[in-house]
Amino acid sequence: MDEGTLHTFRSLAQEVRAGFEKMKEASGELRVVHGYLESKDMVDAYRSLCLPVRRAYNESDRVSFRKVCVALRQSTVASVLEGVSQAVTRYEKVLVDLNSTTTLNDRQLLHREVFDAWLDASVFGDFAGKDRKYRALLDECGKAVEGIAVRITELVANQVLELDDLVADALGEERRS
Repeated sequence: MDEGTLHTFRSLAQEVRAGFEKMKEASGELRVVHGYLESKDMVDAYRSLCLPVRRAYNESDRVSFRKVCVALRQSTVASVLEGVSQAVTRYEKVLVDLNSTTTLNDRQLLHREVFDAWLDASVFGDFAGKDRKYRALLDECGKAVEGIAVRITELVANQVLELDDLVADALGEERRS
């Protein structure tokens, strides 16, 4: 069992918890932007979840959800092994959602396209033009694309927290809340 990966994943899960806490504390002034209600603090709070979510979602990252599951399958704790199978099933449902589409302004949008563009824009900003694709989606389809992105961000973030409980059990550490 790769304990280094598991410990790093625990830190990642702590970042997710901090992001959710920031969302609870966000109480920014509501305003209407392009016909949508928006709270700048809340949008920023969602963005704070994006780095840890991107790492868990990115298959090539050392602490991707799938790689952590592979490490956990080497555990000798029976409840961890059972829990990993259940966690993978729930995560796969999130991935299925990424393959669904929504029609906005007469354009079929693949949720994965929106989510990937959102993560790149949130994590990298305008560095090397990483936000161009997301900005183009916003321009073409409106703020509704943000709704798709933040919903999937929350789904993946919740899966990270669920998996963190199993990582804690595998390492013999205390679960965090």
